[in-house]
Amino acid sequence: MTLGDDQLVWAFDGRDGRDGGLRAMLGFYLEHLSALLPPPSDDPFEQIVADLADDPTNRMLADPRLARLYPPATDQEQDADEFWRGSIHDQTRIRIAAAEKVTAALDEWVGFVPVSLSEVDDWARTLGALRLFWYAELAGTERLAEPVAAVVRDNPGLHDLIEWLGYLLEDLLEMRGACLSAGQGLDPEQFDRA
Repeated sequence: MTLGDDQLVWAFDGRDGRDGGLRAMLGFYLEHLSALLPPPSDDPFEQIVADLADDPTNRMLADPRLARLYPPATDQEQDADEFWRGSIHDQTRIRIAAAEKVTAALDEWVGFVPVSLSEVDDWARTLGALRLFWYAELAGTERLAEPVAAVVRDNPGLHDLIEWLGYLLEDLLEMRGACLSAGQGLDPEQFDRA
């Protein structure tokens, strides 16, 4: 049996304030991402012109958390700058849209927050980005940098947060795989709307 996009394949455990914690992290993350975009316009042509006139590269590089989310596509500085200039706006809008969907889901449910097959990519994109976003505090912005032992020792809560986000991401993907293999989603009757 094939699962439909609306079949539930995972649930985020938002009990005991975890929903509020994730919501707060998402707000902070969205605030940082929004700083990379020019003011929005309802006119598509004006938005294109604003995007072309705006170079968010320096704003991104000035924020270690954001720099971690946008690694250079090449070792050549000029090519990396061109890549960033041409892609940061689009990537940022995709990240914002995904995070807003996760935030909306947190607002819609009490306790466990069900995630349908069609929502998995948004949750995975957002949880993975949050993990990288906070990982920059422990390891810096270099692409393959490892956490600094002294920083980890001084910030055990941050280390635990990064581990928790990694656990959520792994659990999400494993549950999706299990549901796809079994051809059966989770029972929607077990979840309570806000």
